[in-house]
Amino acid sequence: MSRFVAAGYDTPYGAFARAYQFMRIQLWTPSCANVGCPSAMQDGAARLLQTHLGSPELVMKLTDEQKKVFENAFSHLTTRDPQHAWTSGQWMTERTGGSDVSLTETTAVHMPTSEIQLASKDEKIPLGPWSINGFKWFSSATDSRMTVLLARTSRGGLSTFMAPMYKHDASATTATGLPRSNGEQLNGVRIQRLKNKSGTQSLPTAELVLQDMRAWLVGQEGRGIQEIATILTLTRVHSSVAAVGYLGRGFAIARAYAQVREVGGGKGTRMKLTESSLHMRTLSKISSEYRGLMLLTIFTSYVLGVSEHDIASDASLSPALEALTPSAQHAAPLIRVLTQLTKAYVCKASVQLLFSCMEALGGVGYLANEEQEYLNIARLHRDCAVLPIWEGTTDVLSTDFLRAIKHTKAGQDTLNALEDSIKKGMAFQGKVSWPEGLNPLDVWKSLRQRIERESLADLMGDAREVLWAVADLLVSVLLYVDAGSDGDQVSLDIFHRFLEGKNVTTKREKVSAQEQLAKDFAVVYGGARNEIFAKL
Repeated sequence: MSRFVAAGYDTPYGAFARAYQFMRIQLWTPSCANVGCPSAMQDGAARLLQTHLGSPELVMKLTDEQKKVFENAFSHLTTRDPQHAWTSGQWMTERTGGSDVSLTETTAVHMPTSEIQLASKDEKIPLGPWSINGFKWFSSATDSRMTVLLARTSRGGLSTFMAPMYKHDASATTATGLPRSNGEQLNGVRIQRLKNKSGTQSLPTAELVLQDMRAWLVGQEGRGIQEIATILTLTRVHSSVAAVGYLGRGFAIARAYAQVREVGGGKGTRMKLTESSLHMRTLSKISSEYRGLMLLTIFTSYVLGVSEHDIASDASLSPALEALTPSAQHAAPLIRVLTQLTKAYVCKASVQLLFSCMEALGGVGYLANEEQEYLNIARLHRDCAVLPIWEGTTDVLSTDFLRAIKHTKAGQDTLNALEDSIKKGMAFQGKVSWPEGLNPLDVWKSLRQRIERESLADLMGDAREVLWAVADLLVSVLLYVDAGSDGDQVSLDIFHRFLEGKNVTTKREKVSAQEQLAKDFAVVYGGARNEIFAKL
């Protein structure tokens, strides 16, 4: 899995590295036994350290020891060598505040030791000068090699720290009193108990007691929220990608099942589910929703890449991609709000759609098909169900999104970036046109006027509705560009279905049952019946 993380850093793809990285992760997620969770935090930690090491202004503030520790950790987080690769934890949730980190009780005290203590004897990496004590209530990736966490310092503010999970101790022994061959012991961490969760059973999540955990300060003291936001940007994109990955696998199972399952066709006849107009209509609705969610997720990962790398001046972009590429001015404020918007919108919808895939198999879908993992949608659904919860619930993300676009200083930048994306996408001259009378830019401007006119307090109760309205607009633009890039009739049909489903256009003229079945089949399987079955 470390190679999936490395793909975002050491490839020659520049601004396209993130899209390439996340498309691979999307395919891998349903089969990876949840290693994507620690890898997401690994990715976030790597990006946080890269930010401090790559900025001349920030790297000047590091001591020589700090720089050495950060460089060592970054190399472990981004290596392609599995023998040296690290994953990372991200510990914020506590018993009192939950996801409200303002109530963090864990403390950090600057207490340098008189003797040099090592995290790694072989690499001569020292332990940090900060002593952390507290209790983390919900901590995943407890088997990682390092972690990033929040703690409160004497100045009263929250600060971000990185700490190794282990430290060198020549006298370290096992639980039975035998010497440890590697001379390591946990760095002030004690696992109190493991959590018993609804899903993600393969991922260890624990309550942790921290007693004199030695750590390094990351960034300025008291600016922990700003520092940890870098990690959240990455983990929220990872969550969105995981959601469409689970949904994609569940939908693939439902499509395959429909090709072999026979049901009564009336008057003593039998038929495959692919011949059932109702079943194919149901699957076509899932397919249309899935297409929109996938486009939004990959678009967000692409914007993330653009925010990290300038588009090469000699890059040859297709007209469609050029219409979707934000300018250097808009990339950073756009990704600032896209991460919350995409994570909330995609994860919430994916759980519901994945349940529909499970339902499409009837009782077979509800079974825990552990002996036939290729049918195990129930496990996919349980694992996917956590995605609208961790890294920010739907309400938390909607609140964060609203605060970002209403921010006194940066709010206008984010609104301008969103408007630029909608305007450029809508102006794309492809092989299809917008339905007569529909102008997404007018819809956006009306929504923007409301956002700017009403106070944050007045809008807060409608935060979900505001986020969903913006997300629907972006998805409609992405589907339009997708259909217009090559004039594909299935893509065009999905574009119109999305608009009709959101009640922004009237339903098209009704066709015969056989014609509608053929259209639904094409939306589900990507082409006409004779073309698809000829390939099987």
